[in-house]
Amino acid sequence: MADTLYQQARKLGLKDFKARQAKKLEPNLTALEDLLPHAAALSEEDLGLVRVDLEQVAGTRSTSRRKSFSGSFYPLLEDNSEFAAKWSALAASHLEEGIRDPITAVEYLNRFYVVEGHKRVSVLRFFGAATVTANAVRLLPPRTEEPEIVVYYEFLDFYRITKANFIQFTRTGEYAELLELLGEPELPWDEERRRGFFADVTRFRRAYQAMKPAGSPPQDEALLRYLRIYGYEHLRERSPAELRSDLVSITPELLTREEESDPLLMTGPEEPKHSLLKPLMSTPRSIKVAFLHDKDPESSFWTYSHERGRLQVQETLGERVETTSRFHMLQEDFDKTVRELVDEGYGVVFTSTPKLLPQTLTAAALYPNVKFLSCSLNVNHPILRCYYPRMYEAKFLTGVIAGLASENGRIGYICNYPVFSMPASINAFALGARMVNPRAQVFLQWSTVPDSDIDARFAENGVTALSGRDSFPPSERERELGLFLLNDGVRTNLAWPTWNWGLIYQKILESVLDGSWGARKSSDSGQTVNYWWGLSSGAVGVCLREGLPASALALIKLLQDGIINETFDPFAGPIYDQSGKKRIEKGELLSPGQILRMGWLVENVVGALPDPAQLTPEAQALVRIQGVAKE
Repeated sequence: MADTLYQQARKLGLKDFKARQAKKLEPNLTALEDLLPHAAALSEEDLGLVRVDLEQVAGTRSTSRRKSFSGSFYPLLEDNSEFAAKWSALAASHLEEGIRDPITAVEYLNRFYVVEGHKRVSVLRFFGAATVTANAVRLLPPRTEEPEIVVYYEFLDFYRITKANFIQFTRTGEYAELLELLGEPELPWDEERRRGFFADVTRFRRAYQAMKPAGSPPQDEALLRYLRIYGYEHLRERSPAELRSDLVSITPELLTREEESDPLLMTGPEEPKHSLLKPLMSTPRSIKVAFLHDKDPESSFWTYSHERGRLQVQETLGERVETTSRFHMLQEDFDKTVRELVDEGYGVVFTSTPKLLPQTLTAAALYPNVKFLSCSLNVNHPILRCYYPRMYEAKFLTGVIAGLASENGRIGYICNYPVFSMPASINAFALGARMVNPRAQVFLQWSTVPDSDIDARFAENGVTALSGRDSFPPSERERELGLFLLNDGVRTNLAWPTWNWGLIYQKILESVLDGSWGARKSSDSGQTVNYWWGLSSGAVGVCLREGLPASALALIKLLQDGIINETFDPFAGPIYDQSGKKRIEKGELLSPGQILRMGWLVENVVGALPDPAQLTPEAQALVRIQGVAKE
């Protein structure tokens, strides 16, 4: 029987050898000596006895054993050779009592190269074993900026906490993200936790292999995407069948190419598509719509404005929609609330803050028949959609007014969170001010940086015009919002941007009601649909104070019409950043995605994007979800 097994294994080896040749791959074992001729000069670290995933056993240390095996460790030598006899005896022993003796191996870049025990690896591979035990020594490469080396040293940080060598990533930041998703990232794991994690990963991998669609990512990348959506506790509680069901629900997420992860930005509402078949299409006569907020209208300007939008859409669409709201959803049981809403027949759910994005993503996976939308940007999760107004256009116009109104050209700007699209608003404002006042400087302050005396800083810099907050609660008497002029302690409103949430919600819900929602499915393109509407759609606007000079009003109308008609672009080059570097060439126009992800400030802004550690805890939580990367 053992001889027969060797013949079967050798047949697999010959097949593997030829297949590798056809693909122009190394047909025999890879030798570390060939890859790393100066291995003896590298630092070593004794790992002791470790369990190694057989998929990580990449070859042999020396060239002397290469020709005995195919690249996948199947045997190649003749059936009547001494090698074949020893392989067969080892196979028989494995069937009787299992292979217990560890191999000896060298680890380099989280791949293992066998020093002693090649036939043990070969027999275990033939019988479909998952792991092998090894006495291993790690070879440490010099630190460089090569992506593979950077990722490897991130793996070492992960390994020192978890002692888990079976997770393999190829992109920077993913090991740290996995630790964060698993919880307690700074505490070394004990053996019980390590075994539990290994069992959870093994269960996930089996479920993934059972349903893995063509074009899906490697198993550990899929694990990371799964945890982003469901979380680790959810994984630990799921049976193999439930895991497969989860994975089917997030197939669009698995098929998304993260290296091409730009969301699909829709800069204006789509017109309903007319069709002779439309009367036959399944479109709802009415829908139930829920709005979930992190705060309540009485305490939050933001929630108040969204609630006004909900009431407006309820009035506009009448009996075609039934709406409800839930507040304080960061403190309440989000999952329970959504489950109750789904049971009550709510088919569309809006979450009005990026702070609720993680929970919204999980809910979208759990309830694929419900349409979930998150008020956020630059998100590429195809199982939900996102929306946010294109505020930089309105900010540009208020910047123009600030430049005209400020005699000394010193203008203040208060910002809250360094998140996507916020630098674009700051820059557009500053560019608008400089367009009409070449001496204009914009002094930037952050309201979410604790213990910063913003008024004092503005006074020190002689600020005479100020762009403050853009919304206010109904109970507040002093409506010092938007742009106002400072004159001997008197503040005079000049203009303020407006957010037309009612129109945004109306257009989105009309697309559900008339059937055009399904005309562009996120899963078809592998991208999230992000609604990013601006002046042309009416989603944003600018209110101007009565009594502004006619020349200022005429200029604002001219520029606004130019933006709407796409004959004028606030970010037309040349544009330089604070360091004097040319960011946008003359005649160059940025794409919407480049504007949205802008992480630098133009030359006439005085101030900087803050580091997350400088912010309040609440702001830090939001930046972790939607923070823009500083360039």
